[in-house]
Amino acid sequence: MVAIIFMSCEKGPEQMVIQFENPGSIVGSEPNLHITDDGTIYLSWIKAIKGKNSQLLISTLNHSNLTWTKTITIAEGADWFVNWADFPSIASFGKGNIAAHYLDKSADDTYAYDVKLKLSNDQGKTWNKVIIPHKDKTHTEHGFVSKVGIDNGNLLSVWLDGRKYAYSEKDSTIAKEMTLRGAILNEQGSFVNEFELDGRVCDCCQTDTAMTQNGPIVVYRDRSDKEVRDISYVRLVNNEWTEPKPIYNDNWSIFGCPVNGPAISTLKNNVAVSWFSNANDTPEIKITFSDDNGETFKKPIKVTQNNPSGRVDVAFVDDNSALVSWLDNIDNKAVIQLQRILKTGGKSSVITVSESSESRSSGFPRMVIKDNDAFLTWTNSGDTLTIKTAKIKISTMSIL
Repeated sequence: MVAIIFMSCEKGPEQMVIQFENPGSIVGSEPNLHITDDGTIYLSWIKAIKGKNSQLLISTLNHSNLTWTKTITIAEGADWFVNWADFPSIASFGKGNIAAHYLDKSADDTYAYDVKLKLSNDQGKTWNKVIIPHKDKTHTEHGFVSKVGIDNGNLLSVWLDGRKYAYSEKDSTIAKEMTLRGAILNEQGSFVNEFELDGRVCDCCQTDTAMTQNGPIVVYRDRSDKEVRDISYVRLVNNEWTEPKPIYNDNWSIFGCPVNGPAISTLKNNVAVSWFSNANDTPEIKITFSDDNGETFKKPIKVTQNNPSGRVDVAFVDDNSALVSWLDNIDNKAVIQLQRILKTGGKSSVITVSESSESRSSGFPRMVIKDNDAFLTWTNSGDTLTIKTAKIKISTMSIL
């Protein structure tokens, strides 16, 4: 069934949002979207079944009639760590390969869990054995994973890694700090190498990564010794990882994790990064652009916002503009917002995609773009959690 909804949070021409789903709602939570180089859109999500068991499922979009195809089960387990902010994703790499991840408890401690990767070599039809990308074997947190296909048909996987918490119990000189680590694997799942990218980062904000013309770039929320938690990035250049560098100095000092990571998109030599900051108790959504593969970034642009709570995503429309999605609060209601931003600072009107919720169970809306249409997914919270998806015509988002 297809329902057409017209919404706008600003005066001016009404914008078109099409919410769609298979007959009957998709039951589940933690949805995510991924688009492959050939334009196939994948939806992934978690479904709770039979008590404590969880399933990681995927489906592909039939673009002609806006329906989701028959679901495929990637994995199922009884001891998964299922979390509103630390959710699974998939990534395509090489020729027809797809990587998916989920989180599996490694011990009884609440935050003791491992990253479990599974690879498919046939566009997601069948899935190979489980791979753990980290080799430390500590019963600590490993999560907030991002993945991207890189050169030579390999896969880069990046995650937050808590192994230093375990090491500190045996060596008091080691600080209890979260680190950012990564690994490169080939299409068979064999390790090319594993590495540390940053030795002290924010504890539970999402990471994101993308491929530029010069190599991969990773964005994340950093953590200074003075508890400034701004967005930083590293790049792989000539087979060497650069030193961490701030995207922009918001100087947001906060004694705790805001659970609000950045999002990144790339197109040719262009990079766009969007993030949430509450420096000086002023909540803001920002986007910045680079036209040199992330070597330098321009002054940030603020999206048109009311009282945002973050949960951002970003995707390039063309060489000169990108879409930003985020969760905002208008008239005491949580809403999913969407705006097109030009590199030069021009902006479209803001589209309200849907009402949502400030609750954790509503999760993080995710977005991809295909054929001048934006596709979003989010969790509809209530007595039963369901997956919602929508299409927005970018052509209706004219710059004001």
